[in-house]
Amino acid sequence: MRVFITGATGFLGYHIAVACVNAGHDVLLLRRFSSHVLDIKHTLWVVQTDDNAWRQQVEDFSPEVLIHTAWGGVAAGERNNAETQKANVEMTKGMYNLYPYKQIIALGSQDEYGQYSECVDETHPLKPISKYAKAKIECCNELGQLALRHPIEWQWIRVFSMYGERQQDNWLIPSIIRRCLRGERVMQTTLGEQQYSYLYAQDFAAAIVSIIGQQGKSGIYNIASKCPMKLRDVFEAVKKACRSNIVFDRSLPYRENQTMVMLGSCSKFVNAFGEYEKTPFEQGLNNVITYMKEHNEES
Repeated sequence: MRVFITGATGFLGYHIAVACVNAGHDVLLLRRFSSHVLDIKHTLWVVQTDDNAWRQQVEDFSPEVLIHTAWGGVAAGERNNAETQKANVEMTKGMYNLYPYKQIIALGSQDEYGQYSECVDETHPLKPISKYAKAKIECCNELGQLALRHPIEWQWIRVFSMYGERQQDNWLIPSIIRRCLRGERVMQTTLGEQQYSYLYAQDFAAAIVSIIGQQGKSGIYNIASKCPMKLRDVFEAVKKACRSNIVFDRSLPYRENQTMVMLGSCSKFVNAFGEYEKTPFEQGLNNVITYMKEHNEES
């Protein structure tokens, strides 16, 4: 199918783009920075500019499917930036209405649920705390309303914890790997009592590709790992995989409104589209470490 993907220079967008190309789809990518090079072959490119040239390229491509991953202000420090999140909403609505797609797949967030203390499914009440989460919910609602006006398939994917190659080092797992590879002796952490479930990005991308072209399965879906881990166990797993002697100083206080549980039920997705989690955490972690070494990301 002809698939138009936004945010391909981002962590998850990149993996989705690669998976789509590998699955044989014709792919058109929208990216922000013309100087950014991605090693995806057999792909058409669109560069976002101040004029409307890229819009004509989308029109000429005639995409059947939109996969919308682009979103600014994802890091914790930016999630309450009202201007950034408003811009995200406006951009997302613009992408929804850019072309008469047959299917729209868009990435939401577990943050839409707010704080919770158990594994949540898609029926769990939404209690957003951040402006980021509120913006995501607005975009989810807009997608549902669009489907009432036009005959499209749509899937809103609530994303939980992810890790993988190309993830920026302001995220937990690559930041620990980097410190270990640098030979640092001490890293300050919290007690690590938080319980998260980390899914390998390539498995996530495969899950997204499995949705393409599906009929009669519109709705909201969680995608998460089925294997919860305490963060302190994640710390130790990275240390072991890196063969590091780093010591974790667990004196760092938790952030205000610290999320202590980030677990999502993926039963609805699996029942609709099939199993997607194929990579054990240890294997995925070794893949990321190898990637970072090969790309000299420890320097």
